[in-house]
Formats: sequence, structure tokens, C-alpha cells
Amino acid sequence: MTVTPETAFGAGLLPGLWVAAVLLLAVASVAACIPRLSAISPQLSTAGSGLALLLGVALLMTGTTLSASGGHVLGFVSFAIRYDGLSGAFLLAFGASAAAASLSVVGARPRSAAEGAAYPLFLASILLVLGASNAFSFLLAWESMALLSAFLVVGLRPTRAVVSAGNVYLALTHVATAAILVGFAVLAGSTGGALDFATWHAVAPGLAPATRNIVLVLVFVGFATKAGAMPFHIWLPRAHPVAPSHVSAVMSGVMIKTGIYGLIRIVIDVVGGAPDWLGLLILGVGAVSAVLGVLYAMMQHDLKRLLAFHSIENIGIILIGLGSSLLLAAHGATELAALALAAAIFHSINHAIFKTLLFLGAGAVVHATGLRDLNRLGGLGRKMPATMLTFAVGAAAISGLPPLNGFASEWLTFQGLFGMAGSGALEPVARFVAVAAIGALALTAALAVACFVKATGVAFLGLPRSAAAAAAHEAARPALAAMGLLAAACIAVGVAAGPVASTLTGVARSALHTAAIRETLPSVTATPRSGDGATYAAFAVGLLLALIAAGLAFAMRSRTPARRVDTWTCGIAPQPAFQYSATSYSKPIRLFFRRILMPEREIRVEYHPGTSFPSSIRYRSHVTMLLEERVLRPAHGLSLRGADFARKLQGGAIQIYIAYSVIAVLLLLLWARWS
Repeated sequence: MTVTPETAFGAGLLPGLWVAAVLLLAVASVAACIPRLSAISPQLSTAGSGLALLLGVALLMTGTTLSASGGHVLGFVSFAIRYDGLSGAFLLAFGASAAAASLSVVGARPRSAAEGAAYPLFLASILLVLGASNAFSFLLAWESMALLSAFLVVGLRPTRAVVSAGNVYLALTHVATAAILVGFAVLAGSTGGALDFATWHAVAPGLAPATRNIVLVLVFVGFATKAGAMPFHIWLPRAHPVAPSHVSAVMSGVMIKTGIYGLIRIVIDVVGGAPDWLGLLILGVGAVSAVLGVLYAMMQHDLKRLLAFHSIENIGIILIGLGSSLLLAAHGATELAALALAAAIFHSINHAIFKTLLFLGAGAVVHATGLRDLNRLGGLGRKMPATMLTFAVGAAAISGLPPLNGFASEWLTFQGLFGMAGSGALEPVARFVAVAAIGALALTAALAVACFVKATGVAFLGLPRSAAAAAAHEAARPALAAMGLLAAACIAVGVAAGPVASTLTGVARSALHTAAIRETLPSVTATPRSGDGATYAAFAVGLLLALIAAGLAFAMRSRTPARRVDTWTCGIAPQPAFQYSATSYSKPIRLFFRRILMPEREIRVEYHPGTSFPSSIRYRSHVTMLLEERVLRPAHGLSLRGADFARKLQGGAIQIYIAYSVIAVLLLLLWARWS
């Protein structure tokens, strides 16, 4: 292993952290297969992920790089890694999510020893993806990540629904891999067979425009599919709900971010940017994913499926920042481009923190009740107060409320869009798209607040809607500790948004290959938009909100204590049916956006025999997944018809194959005659 440090501190620390992290994850996998040692596998995974987090911090603080190579395959291809500042930023997301998810299952038994062994290997594959420095290493780690995650989703004894979800996930993830593989092959063919990213970066500026565009389209499709952006998203709301909750947390918190990492690494760092049309495409895909993702999340009653759609929403927010950065960099607005890219990276880290927290909270609810349907939950706050508190912090963070971390990165994304809308260097079309993206992002933030008011209120407040909800119990201590640490991180990162954003802006400049411009930042502010001094005083906002909360608490205590009585319900004892359900809460939004959601409902009324008095009323609602029903399903049907036609061509008769050969020869002769 070789390391290229800028300080002696980095030279001594980085290799040790990386080796220790990989070894701990490998030992955790082996321990899971040994009955007497299987109990320590989650602890080892937690420790290995924690070391990866420290590695990310060290890479960012020291400004060093870590590189290693070896293990030649077939005598000429080597496995090579190189971790730099961009890798370090995503290692923060990986370490926080994976360590918390692993801690949450300490003391719990996995579904099988094979799944217990696959989980730390899955974490190790993500760790290697974030450091791979040539095509072979990247694709090997990438495919390992895909197969291991698919196995963790399906398990050894799956139901038919789980198998269906696993098949969709495998199909889409291999489409993604195929697109990336072909894109890498085109790059390798254009660089004399070289496979390392450094060589590609040196040669990419001289590529023909058509070749460059083919590569960019292929890698965008591949990485956007893994990220779950629309219209490549259909695997995500199917796979995440059926996986174990700690696996769902890592898949949503980290694995889909490898798609974002791949886009930044290949499109920006290796290829060196993209033309305007791709920047506009990414920005448009991001805006559509954000708005439709949160709308579909609002319509969900399955708690984990709701969170899965919110992953699509947040990937959209990240892509908005990434698309803005590409457009700004292409027109020379390098400082604004660095800010927009820093916002995308910052939101990737923040989403890993609060989405892992929310999935672990959902897992605690499922473990305590056996239910995911919000319409059958309720009243859990009395039984699970710690889970409710931490879930509420995560809900506030993902809703973009200050002074939490989600607000800080969304604020920076807004600043990048405002700068783009007012930039004279961009074409009017790009500025118009920026204005539209501002509206989309604002709408997304408002709908996210409404959605998590529904999720938190319906699940934890009011009366239990089922016997299982009434008999719920608090989560185990390791799970509570994991959720508590993540909730604290949501607050701490939000309050420390200034230093974090400043560091990530430096990472963004490095990825964009622009000269660092030293900025003087106020000590309590996040990175301002270059040139106008717009700031977000995170610490000051947090302090102000804390003072307001303390004042309200003091005012409430100084008043005469309120007399608590039962809610008046016209003399009828309060019933769960009197409460808002998830369906009724979301109905106004469902009707307002009916042109997009195209809702359908079915009401069945059964009457007492011989009377007009109803004995039961059943209500079922359904919304249409616009892209899935109107675009992807017809495309799937067309592909099946094409496959059926191809199957008929292969009839098995030798006479048909001879006829094909004769026709091919005749066509070649005609082409040679007229060419």
C-alpha cells in the first residue's frame, strides 16, 4: 500500500484506519457463520463502520489521499483504490449510516447465518466502491454490492411478494451495471485500453463530442438507476419495505448515494463536466423526482414504503444541486458551481443521517407491533416515547426545519439555484429552468412537512387503532442508542453547518478542478453565495429557537396548571374511529393534485338484512403511478412483444436458418453494389 500524504499525521493514520475497517468487516462476516461468535458480528460491523467514518473525517481534515493496488487478475488487471476528499465526504455518510444500523441489531438474531454473513460483506463492498480508482475495481465492488444487497432483500425463505420485489431490483440493478459497463468500455476503447480513472481524466477532453455524449448518457442512466431517480425508480419502493429495517436503512442511507457518488466521480471528476443539455436533463430529472417522490410518499399508508418514496424525493433534491453545478461550471461560474455541488454532497450526507434514523424508527415500530400500516397504528407515543422523540427529530430534519441538518443543505441548494437564476452567463432557458426548480424545491419542502406530520401524528399520537398497537413496547437499548446518536447528529450537523459547508465547498472545488478561492466566513454562518453575502446563521437560529422554547416552557409552568379532562365527544366514549387516519389526512392533497395522482376509490356498503342501516362500510383508495403506468409499463409490454417476435424468428427449422443466411448474403451484395 502506498499513501500520498500532505502531512505526517495523514501518512500514519489513513492506512491503519482503512485496513482495520476492512478487516473488522471481514471478521464480522466470518463470525456470523460461527454459532458461538455470531453474537459479536454486529459489534464488529459497528466498529468497522465507525473506523470508516473516522477515515472520512481524516481525509477531509488532513487533505491527504490514500491509494493502494495489488491482486493482479489474469496477469494484467489490478485491483486499485484511491480515497480523496470526495471519497471522504461520502465515507461520512457511509460510516454514520452503517455504524448506526449495525448498532441497532446488536443482540438481535439475523434471519439466517448466511444473511448475517452477507451484511458486513455488503458494507465492505460499499466501502470499496467509494475508493475504487479503475474500472475493474469499481465494477467488481459495484456488482458485489448489488448482489449482496439483493440477497439481503430476498433472504433464504422469501414470500412470493418478496421474490417479485427482488426480481425487479435485480433486473434494474443489472440494467444499471450494463449501462455503466458499456460506458466504461467506450472510455477504455478511446484511451487505448486504459482502465484507470486518472488516464481517462487526462484523455477525456480530447474525445469526439459524439463519443463523449454516448459515455455521459450511459453513465447517467446507470448511476441514476442505482440512485432511484425517476423514471428509473420502480425498484426502490418495492425492495426497501421488504428488506430488514437495518438493511433498508443502509440501502436508503448509503447504497443509493453510490449512484450520486458515481455521477460526480465520472461525469465531473473524470470526464470533466457535461454539455448544457445533460445539466438541464439532470436538473429536470431532479425536480420531477423531488415533487413526484414526495407526492407519492404522501399517499402511502405503509410506513416503510412512505420512507422509500422520500428517498426518491431527496435524491431529486441532490440531483437539482448536481445539475445546477454542471450548468454553472460549463459557463465559467466556478464559485457558484462549487457551492451547488457542495450542497448536493452536503444533502447526501444529511440524508444518510436522518433517513437511517427514520428507517430504524420504522423498524422499531414494526418490531413492537408487527405492523407497517399507519391506519392500524396510533398511540405509540405512550408506549415508545424515546422512539417517538428520535423519530420526530428525523421527521423535522427531513422536512427541512431549522436548525437541523436537512434545512442547512436545502438552504445551500436554494442559494445555488438563486445564483443560477440571476447569472448573466447562462442562457435564458437555463435561468428559466432554475426558477422552475426553485418552485419545485419549495413545493417539495412544504409537502414533506405535511407528509411527516401525517406519519408522526398518525403513528404515535391519539388512540391505538389495533390491539397490536395497544400492546406495543419500547425498542431495545442498542436500537435506542443508535437512534439517539443519529438524532444528536441531525442537531449537531445543522448547528455546525458553516464549517461543514465550507469544508465540502473545498471538496467540490477539487472535484471541479477549479482553483481554491479563500473565503472569509463569519464564525456562525454557513457558506454564503459568492458575491452577495447571503448566509444562514445556524448557531444563532438554534440558540434563538432554544430561547423561545425555554420561554414558552417557563410561561406554561408559571400559569395555573390546566385541569385535564376527557375529550368531549357528545357523550360517547372516545374511539379510534374519531381520529384522522392516514387516508383522510392526505385526501385534500390527493384531490388537489388529482390531475397528477389520478386517484381511484371504491366504497362497499353492507346493510343489515331487511333494513337500510349499514352494518359495515369498506373504503379503498388507489393512486396511479404516472410514470410507471403511462411510460414504463407500455415500454415493458413493447419489449415483451419484441422478445416474442424474436422467439418466433428462432423456429428451430434448418430451412429457416438457411433462408436467413441467403437473405443476409443478398443484402450484403446489394449494399456492396450501391455503396
